[in-house]
Amino acid sequence: MGIRASHNDQQGVTLTETLVVVAITGTLLGFAIPSYQGMIERNRLRQAAESFKSDLQYARSAALKRSQNIVVSRQAGNDGAWCYGLAVRTASKTSCNCNETDPAANNFCDIKRIMGNNFTQTNMEAATINNNTFNSRRGTTNAGGATFSTSHYAVRVVFSDVGRVRLCSPDPLPADKEALPNIQTAC
Repeated sequence: MGIRASHNDQQGVTLTETLVVVAITGTLLGFAIPSYQGMIERNRLRQAAESFKSDLQYARSAALKRSQNIVVSRQAGNDGAWCYGLAVRTASKTSCNCNETDPAANNFCDIKRIMGNNFTQTNMEAATINNNTFNSRRGTTNAGGATFSTSHYAVRVVFSDVGRVRLCSPDPLPADKEALPNIQTAC
């Protein structure tokens, strides 16, 4: 004869056990959410800077491939209210307006337009020169750069006279910002 279970055995969980699980879960989420928000902020900033970097590289290669000078124009702004665009440079078009939507307008960015609202909560800081032209013979341009930031982080995209483009941490780094992780080189 086997041992039979009593009908009085309880199955399920008690209220106390449920409250312990809820308390532990709440504590873990309290630590995880700020870390997750920081990760989202860093990724959004990296995407904005990498987008600008790759479009600068594209402008250089397009100038060489098309045998036409390519101008890159940008407008600074905060919280995604910035933009940049690429256009074929002509005698009458020395820059383009990335906010222009009419393709027939002389200042329309006829190759590409990128709006900062695709990268919410990111800023593009104003630069001394906001228009750079990549030369069609050698892919060269005037050295410059653009600094992108969020509320906690900053990264700079720089380009040299010979057209080399790279990411670096702004130098000096603003007092309220940290360098974007994994970007060791200071500008």
